[in-house]
Amino acid sequence: MRKTTAAIFFAFFALSVFARAPQKPKDEFAYCILEDAIVAFDMGDYGNAMKYANQAKDARRAESEYETYVLENALTPRAVRRAGTVFADVLPVLEERDEREAVAIINLYLKRYGKEYFNNNVNEMVSWIKAKAVYPEADFLIGKIYQLEGEHSVALEFYERARKESPYLDIPAESFDILYTMANLAKQQMKNEPFEQMLLLILDNDSNFKDKTFLSALLRTIDFDSVKHVDRFFMLFRANPNHSLEALYELGLIYERRGESEKALECAALGTIEALTHMLSAISERDAEFKYKDFPTFLRTVVRYSDIVEWGSDIHVWDMMFQFAERVEKRGKYVFASTLYTYMADAMPDTYWKQEAKNRLKIQ
Repeated sequence: MRKTTAAIFFAFFALSVFARAPQKPKDEFAYCILEDAIVAFDMGDYGNAMKYANQAKDARRAESEYETYVLENALTPRAVRRAGTVFADVLPVLEERDEREAVAIINLYLKRYGKEYFNNNVNEMVSWIKAKAVYPEADFLIGKIYQLEGEHSVALEFYERARKESPYLDIPAESFDILYTMANLAKQQMKNEPFEQMLLLILDNDSNFKDKTFLSALLRTIDFDSVKHVDRFFMLFRANPNHSLEALYELGLIYERRGESEKALECAALGTIEALTHMLSAISERDAEFKYKDFPTFLRTVVRYSDIVEWGSDIHVWDMMFQFAERVEKRGKYVFASTLYTYMADAMPDTYWKQEAKNRLKIQ
């Protein structure tokens, strides 16, 4: 009788474990379903876009649950646990035990993110995969659908969810798309405080903006107020942009309206240097012999590349450069400002701002 009872118990136990084990997803991958959603969205078919986006979220959840199950089961045996948590130690043991699926999952994420992303710890990877049941890209798309339908408060809920879930984006840089969309929505609704907060969140990723020593060096060079220091400014400083140029432009306008002239100048000065650095890199990739000589020559070189000129127009680079000269002038550094206007009047790639610089020189 005892043997029968024990057999029944273990049979039920095995069945319950089997029932809880997630099945390997058989349908399309979540990212494939999301692609269908994006295509439908671009075609204006918002009903199907919404349907596919929600299906993508379900598929992502199922993928996360299954991958977590596979890894946790593969890592549970004592022989594997004895190997520790470092990927280089754990992977050979898993390979010896023929845990091919677990090895494939680990290598997939190592290739995509690198071991340092997970602090070289397989357990941290498992925790991350478990939390990756969310799908910020899908929430972001759903938010855009609601925004187009005029449901701004609902759209903002999905954007905020996508923002909080951004560590699980397949392409981390898409977090900036989410932040800029939230910023633009706040701007459209004339909600000044949320608009500024979104801009500051974007710029929180820009080490140059947070480097007060660097910003002080920019202003110190301006304050020498000489032609020589204009040339030195553009020769000396470089700063790689981190999706921050539009945020610097908009934040500078906010500071200017509030009368915070020094902060406004910092935004324009940094934005100008970051734009210059980015354009220099783009030109150097196309012309290996190109070397920076001086600012007017650089501007004349940019004119040869219509796509760079258009890029500068799209994200307000030429506008910001002109604002830089204006804000220097308001600071009382007239030689520096006049030299900037002269360079722009001679060689600014954008014809409108080129003419504005000429007009400013006439006024002086």
